[in-house]
Amino acid sequence: ARSRGMSLTTATGRALFSFIFIASAVNKWQALRAGPDAALMSSVTPALRLMKHTINAKTGFDLCSLLPSDYALVRFATTLELLGASLFAAGFAIGAKFLILFLLIVTPVMHPFWVHTSEAAIGDEAALGVEMIMFFKNVA
Repeated sequence: ARSRGMSLTTATGRALFSFIFIASAVNKWQALRAGPDAALMSSVTPALRLMKHTINAKTGFDLCSLLPSDYALVRFATTLELLGASLFAAGFAIGAKFLILFLLIVTPVMHPFWVHTSEAAIGDEAALGVEMIMFFKNVA
């Protein structure tokens, strides 16, 4: 009876944990249906440009020439998120690995609170706090 209870607890935990990522991915897919001009892209594109510019400035390597469009990158990340969450919910360990990969890629790009810290105005402190919380939430 104990192992049955643990397996039920494990399955429930997997489902609840996965739901967060599945809901997020479905939301993004719905937003992306508008195409490259989707409202979602207005928040993602500046973050991707900052990441590409930072890599180029620090390494001299033109990342923009190798990567597909920002829209294609967001579609890939969303697919990875949805696939990882679905597989994890179904009990496949590869799903957890996909979610880790998704978070390792997306978290520092979308929540780079350290970049803006030195130039933050008083009104921006709250926004920086939110970015820091989002970053560490994803890391956890």
